Amino acid sequence: HGRVSMLAVLGHVTTTAGVRLGGDIDLHGTSFSDIPSGFAGLAAVPSFGLVQMFFTVGFLELFVMKDVTGEAEFVGDFRNGYIDFGWDTLSEEDQIRKRGIELNNGRAAQMGILGLMVHEQLGVSLWPGGI
Repeated sequence: HGRVSMLAVLGHVTTTAGVRLGGDIDLHGTSFSDIPSGFAGLAAVPSFGLVQMFFTVGFLELFVMKDVTGEAEFVGDFRNGYIDFGWDTLSEEDQIRKRGIELNNGRAAQMGILGLMVHEQLGVSLWPGGI
């Protein structure tokens, strides 16, 4: 939940700031810039786009984001023997410290996205200038 929340906060901040992909989101000419941020964006995404998102997340959950090698050292260890950013070279104390940092950042992101969602529903802007 923490990693998803980190992505959610980043996505909300980025789209609220006006950053969008170029081009169209569907074949009917709906551009990415036509999709608002936040809850309103869910209603604006074409139905087939929501189906695509559902199946993409399902695919990632079932086939990608899991311990496929059986070598996971802890819950959430998705290295899968493919990418290693030097985790194995760290001392056990550093590994525990870094896992704690990631957990705390995930908890902060969960509270952050919750705050963004609540303020959006209340109609209160958190952004400078009332974006």
